[in-house]
Amino acid sequence: MKKKKVLKIARGIGIITGIILIVGVIGTCYFTAISVFNGSMQMVTNEDTSIEKAKSYFKKIDFDVDEFQSKHTIETLEIESTLDGHTIPVDFITMDGNKNVDMVIMVHGLGGSRWTNYPIANMFLQNGYGVISFDQRSSGENKAQYTTYGYLESRDVEDCIAYLKDTVGHNKKVGIWGTSFGGATAGIYLGSEQANENINFAILDCPISNMRYMLSTQMESMDIGIPVNFMMFMGNMATKMKLGFSYEDTNVCNYVSKTRVPILVINSKVDEITPYFMGEDIYNSITHSNKKIFTSEDSKHVEIFFDYPDEYESTIFNFIKQIS
Repeated sequence: MKKKKVLKIARGIGIITGIILIVGVIGTCYFTAISVFNGSMQMVTNEDTSIEKAKSYFKKIDFDVDEFQSKHTIETLEIESTLDGHTIPVDFITMDGNKNVDMVIMVHGLGGSRWTNYPIANMFLQNGYGVISFDQRSSGENKAQYTTYGYLESRDVEDCIAYLKDTVGHNKKVGIWGTSFGGATAGIYLGSEQANENINFAILDCPISNMRYMLSTQMESMDIGIPVNFMMFMGNMATKMKLGFSYEDTNVCNYVSKTRVPILVINSKVDEITPYFMGEDIYNSITHSNKKIFTSEDSKHVEIFFDYPDEYESTIFNFIKQIS
């Protein structure tokens, strides 16, 4: 009788232990999934990328923003997103208010804003182009919550292009320039039919090519004792459930392989943020021949323009002239 009672107690303990283990596993999976999701899809905030932060950046690079604003006509617009209804803040910048000119859509990198594009926007403006510079999601004054390595951001580009095509003449060139994270946004957008029909050239400056690589490398550097593959799996699952896309959907190479738009890739051999191979991978994925790659030997991430402004400018406009 006592033996049966002991066995019954043992079974009960076993069941309870099993339940605790299952609950623990589920809890661990859930906590990991949400932690990875939050860490990867909310990488900057509006406070991190405010106008005050932009002014600090201008001071650091010795850029006179007051002079830039006084020399150009800057119209600030709000374009409604057709994806989820958030507002896309846009600066429409021209030399003298004339919008019927060749145009460039500018897409800033992570930690930047529509304002931090001004130094390179100045280069385009001096060459006769107008500029549309917009805030990516969760940046500047764009209140959309998530940063998605260009996937949802590419839809904001579509809305900016749709607005632009209703504003400028149909005989004008329209290009897109994207840097780092913004290079991924531009690259993903280039896989759309709208891009094939409306974009005359694209410039990808130190672009991210692969979200999975960026996340896994960051997780490995954290060394928190949880297998990276497990964290990636759970984060990917959470992203798919909450936002409807997977890490694989952000691979820029898959999109540029479908584009007909001429592309100039700019990268650096010593870039530690978006390594040299990323630009190479994107360039090699482009299936047409209207492409070029310009590589710096010694510039840090997205600093090629500041190190070699004349060569940067001549490379871009010689490329545009070549494909025209």
